Amino acid sequence: MSNHTGRLILSPQDPNSAPEPGELIRTLQSAGFLGGTLGTDADRFLVGEEFLQLVTFAGCAVQVDVSPRGTDDKPFCHIRSAGPYTTPRAMLGSNTRPPRCPTCRTPLRNWRTVLGPSLTAATASRCPACATSAPLCAWDWKESGGFARLAIWIEEVFPGEAAPTDALMQLLSSICGDPWRHFYLQE
Repeated sequence: MSNHTGRLILSPQDPNSAPEPGELIRTLQSAGFLGGTLGTDADRFLVGEEFLQLVTFAGCAVQVDVSPRGTDDKPFCHIRSAGPYTTPRAMLGSNTRPPRCPTCRTPLRNWRTVLGPSLTAATASRCPACATSAPLCAWDWKESGGFARLAIWIEEVFPGEAAPTDALMQLLSSICGDPWRHFYLQE
């Protein structure tokens, strides 16, 4: 799709956690978060009837386009299920900020250069300030990146434009018994 705005990603806080995808999809459809599948892709969904009660959009005149418009290929808000992957995948974008050390909170400013393109959740990095060595999934990426085996992508959401409600986060946590988090990506 052209002119991709960005995405809001929901994932378990524990990057190794991966609830059973079928149960996750069924529960989210029952709650009205997910609508029907989008085309022939089993991992892409229209938003459900309760979507706008489970995701809060900020701004004074927010317009959320949630319907495909035929063949004109214009972006619209829809949802994807990503994973489960065998190991946590890096979900980082052009908006991803330097992660902070889990011990002293010093940012790893040159993380893209130091870590290179093949970083994984298990890749360890050493803090330039306190010398703590920790896997990247333990560093604090704030709301601009993360690692996950399974994630829900809400497409065509500009970073910071929307946030999941407490009700949605509690629903997700109830599915796998682990807390969830959210972050935003742009490519």
